[in-house]
Amino acid sequence: MKHNFKSIILLITWGCANVAMPTGGPRDKTPPELLISNPANNQLNFTGNTIELDFNEDIKLKDPKEEILIVPSIGKKTLFSVKKTNLMIKPELEWQPNTTYSVNFREGVQDLSEGNPAENLRLAFSTGSVIDSLTINGRVKDSFSEKVPEKITIALYQTDTFDIFKHTPTYFTKSTKEGLFSIPNLKATDYFIYAFDDKNKNLKVDSRTEKFGFLTKVIAPDTSRDSLEIPLSMLDSRRLLLTNIRHSDKVSRVRFNKQVDSIRVAGVSKKEAIYTYSDDKSELIFYNTFAKTDSIKTHIIARDSLGQNIDTTFYIRYSEIKALPETFKTKELSANYNVKSKVFRYTLGYNKPIGVVNRDSIYILYDSINTKPIDPKNFNIDTLNHQIIIESIINEITKPEKDKTENPKLILGKGAIISIENDSIKHIEKEIVIQTEEDLGAIIVQAQTAAKNYIIQVITSDNKIVQNISNIKEYTFRYLQPNEYKIRVIIDENNNGKWDVGNFYKKTESEKIIFYKSEDGKYSTQLRAYFEIGPLLIKF
Repeated sequence: MKHNFKSIILLITWGCANVAMPTGGPRDKTPPELLISNPANNQLNFTGNTIELDFNEDIKLKDPKEEILIVPSIGKKTLFSVKKTNLMIKPELEWQPNTTYSVNFREGVQDLSEGNPAENLRLAFSTGSVIDSLTINGRVKDSFSEKVPEKITIALYQTDTFDIFKHTPTYFTKSTKEGLFSIPNLKATDYFIYAFDDKNKNLKVDSRTEKFGFLTKVIAPDTSRDSLEIPLSMLDSRRLLLTNIRHSDKVSRVRFNKQVDSIRVAGVSKKEAIYTYSDDKSELIFYNTFAKTDSIKTHIIARDSLGQNIDTTFYIRYSEIKALPETFKTKELSANYNVKSKVFRYTLGYNKPIGVVNRDSIYILYDSINTKPIDPKNFNIDTLNHQIIIESIINEITKPEKDKTENPKLILGKGAIISIENDSIKHIEKEIVIQTEEDLGAIIVQAQTAAKNYIIQVITSDNKIVQNISNIKEYTFRYLQPNEYKIRVIIDENNNGKWDVGNFYKKTESEKIIFYKSEDGKYSTQLRAYFEIGPLLIKF
């Protein structure tokens, strides 16, 4: 009996040991593998209603409507369903006859346990007797940055009547993290191509909120063709419109549906009204100085960056509606001392029109004895953009030894500038940091190009332009502050000295922009004081 009791205990213990689940162990890093599909890859004359795929393990879906790309499109309401190892795709639209379909699963199919995506999973089949085999390859880039844009939609269209802002494409794909794209299984015919950041996922370009770009030349797919490059930029392509005019006791505000690039005003004199842009240049503000009973007929011609014009006439007038009071404010926009010319340039922004300038209160202060007034021709007011630009040559003043380290100052005393509403700016005292060539550096640039017109720019890491030159193949940019810089080139095809945007309706592309990249793949260069970098060779 005693022996049997021990046997029972051993059996119970052995049984419990077998029930316990193992802990730990290596993580599953193996992606799911496709075992069979219907249709099979490269199958001809497919007549089924759905696509079915079976994998070697249980799977799950990740954003299938975003990640699983089917071209030509089979509808936004296509259904994706998973049951253990099986994936079923039920199209919203019927399969078109004699058509090759391509399915790119990207990271849409993953294993259930660890989320490992199936690798390089693609499927092509035809409802006819031929598989179309041509491909269009390329990459997308950001026009004004070296950073690669991600998850950009690249699409094709074939007719001149197609509108990227109104219509949805049949053939499309999305770029990889490296900005690359490929649209396979295309017929041997001509296409047009465009790309956009489809934030609202409606397969239409919304130029107000989405970067986009396009090529105007016809693209013929070819497996041996060089890759295409599509630059993206933010560009509001809507037609320029005047949306409303609001009047108050002090101002009339003329509102547009987007920013304007330039404007001409006629019919109103400066004695009757002073006009300026709003901060975002989507509004023209008239400050009324005429009698309450008057109304002034005003004619404007406004133009946007695409060259679209609006030519209209309206009236500005007094209204009993009280405008909100606004304190007179200024903001420093830039302050630069040029070592070579010894000129100090100061730009000051302001928020409402200027009535009086007291020039005696604006001067360069060297020390308690030496001051220098600002020459009236070097004091300029840009009323439209509400900016004050002050320039002055900084003289060398002999000082006592104890004052040698002091820098001169630009002084704008309280009351120096008074608005049309009789309030004054606050006292401004700006130190002018005098530097020598030993404090600065230089960058030598060489251009290897067949382009006739181009602009080479030195820009900061946050893309602010520091210096630029045009149509010179070798140049030394001198007197640069120690900083991190990038070199940018604009292919100035019309030689107007600036970058011009493209117009989809006029079939003109944006001017190309190229960034210098070093042999080790870096776009920026660190410049130290009293250093000269280069020559940096940029090919375009």
